[in-house]
Amino acid sequence: MYSKDGEEFVDFLTPFVCTGAVENYLCDLETKMQVTLKDILDMAKETADEWEVSKPRHLWLEDYNAQISLLAT
Repeated sequence: MYSKDGEEFVDFLTPFVCTGAVENYLCDLETKMQVTLKDILDMAKETADEWEVSKPRHLWLEDYNAQISLLAT
């Protein structure tokens, strides 16, 4: 997934293939995007607990896209 301005990119955690009727795979794509962002948010929240232990917050911010970083913070 690319941001509108092209500055950020979020990769799907698993592959997605567009097959079948467009109405179906667009709904599946939307669900895939939501699940991917939820999973990344879960990972961000888990790693946020260790900001000062394993990685400082200012470096942790670079691991995630802006909206996920803001939400997890």
